[in-house]
Amino acid sequence: MPNFTDKMKRLERVRQALRRRYGEALPAAVTHPVEHAMRAILSEEATTEQVEQAMGRIRAHFVDLNDLRVSRPPEIRDVLGANFPRSGHKARVIPRLLDQVFKQYNSMVWDFLEKMGKIESRAYFEKLEDVRPFIAAVMARDCCGAHAFPVDNDVARVLGRLGILNPAKESEVQMQAFLERAVKASRAHEAHWLVKYLAEELCVVAAPRCALCALRKACPSAVLPSRGKKRAKQQPLSVRERRRRLRAQLHRSLTESGSDTAAKKARPAPRRKR
Repeated sequence: MPNFTDKMKRLERVRQALRRRYGEALPAAVTHPVEHAMRAILSEEATTEQVEQAMGRIRAHFVDLNDLRVSRPPEIRDVLGANFPRSGHKARVIPRLLDQVFKQYNSMVWDFLEKMGKIESRAYFEKLEDVRPFIAAVMARDCCGAHAFPVDNDVARVLGRLGILNPAKESEVQMQAFLERAVKASRAHEAHWLVKYLAEELCVVAAPRCALCALRKACPSAVLPSRGKKRAKQQPLSVRERRRRLRAQLHRSLTESGSDTAAKKARPAPRRKR
């Protein structure tokens, strides 16, 4: 069973391989903390395109974020769309998060984060009801500069298939704590971004496209197309067998050409009885 050091080295190899494939990570530019939190919630098991389309529908349907805060989950779910991943769960979490923060700070801007420290901001979001630890990690990292490695279902799925995490036995908090120890702070954002990108592009929930993955050779869960059975190696023919086949081939060719006389001469002479 791989120990902590083995997993740490494997994580670094994963980061390097994905960086060669996808390039450097995009910077986390946070212009609006509330929308950043909403995107983090929506992005779980969804593509970037799906998230941006959902954000566009939310802006078009609701008057403002305060209107979204007081709306009922079924209405929000309908705005997200029936095919949006986990729309029911996300439609319940988003207004719940907005409402709890509003009741405490009376704000839909969340400028209070500017005065919070790294540890304080993470602890604040972790204590809110229905807010998963990965949301607290995202907000503390991107808004306050904390060292964090958010683990949502996408990250847990990819690193679980690679044998680095064990989502069936480890909690979200435990997985995040392990990754924050195993990955340096200077590389955590890039590693997280690359894993999320892989989860969106290839390592999807239902039918992962393992054949196109840069990690397919190192992934114990990779499902690759069969190349067929290898042909069994033929045993070398003996000298006697090769001669017999050559004589038979010569006999057939002469017979087909109509030369009966030459065919008779080409036939091997019967062995004499001793």
